[in-house]
Amino acid sequence: MTLDWSGLKHAYGPASDLPRLFDEIGDPELADEAWEELWASLYHQGSVYTASFAALPVLTDIATGRKPGGRWPSLGLAGRIVVEEQQLHEPGYVQACYPAAINELHQLTQKVVMARPFEGDVDDFLYWMEHLLAFEGVPVWRRSLRRDDYPVVCPSCALRLEIDLSCKPPGTRRRDPNARFRVVGREGPILTGVRSAAPADLPPLASRLHGVAVRAGQSAAAEHLTRLFGCTTCPDCASEFSVPDQVAAFRS
Repeated sequence: MTLDWSGLKHAYGPASDLPRLFDEIGDPELADEAWEELWASLYHQGSVYTASFAALPVLTDIATGRKPGGRWPSLGLAGRIVVEEQQLHEPGYVQACYPAAINELHQLTQKVVMARPFEGDVDDFLYWMEHLLAFEGVPVWRRSLRRDDYPVVCPSCALRLEIDLSCKPPGTRRRDPNARFRVVGREGPILTGVRSAAPADLPPLASRLHGVAVRAGQSAAAEHLTRLFGCTTCPDCASEFSVPDQVAAFRS
């Protein structure tokens, strides 16, 4: 049964143009422009749409080589779409509706992150690890692995904080008390540090990811994970708290 794309939406309206774009990405003369348009339509500045999820089987065919086109762009686009599943659907939607596609995408992504050595930098590696977790249906961390600024709340005094794991050295600063998402940013000083967890003390999920990073030769990613699953101290009340617990509490 042929899918009626016109009944679905992407960033620019009805998705009736998607079959054309899927054909054009297989044409070397049209592929670059078609891929740019396809990404913008299905994953527009981090937003996803009904057509984005309906496109997963087609993207899977391209990623596996059954349909011509860019195998890596299709795998990457599918990953970003599933990472943002909660924008439109409850967790587990894609696994329930597209089990065959998700299984193949998961297998392909496993091969990417387990390549020795992995071809890319630490941010590339964490990007693909998020996709891996998305295909597994793991909440929170599918959108929270990369080196970033993490808004959190002190569990003891309720002070709004920002844990910055992208700076050197990483640490915690106060966050703008008047806005939920607007942070003080790099102008606010780091006030307390982040203490890394010992690899042996990592929880099961983090331990698995850490092991994958080590085996892939991504020592910087492995070190980042020990910080992300470490602890820090509130700069006001001096209470120590778990970084992953508060990141998960804020992003759940």
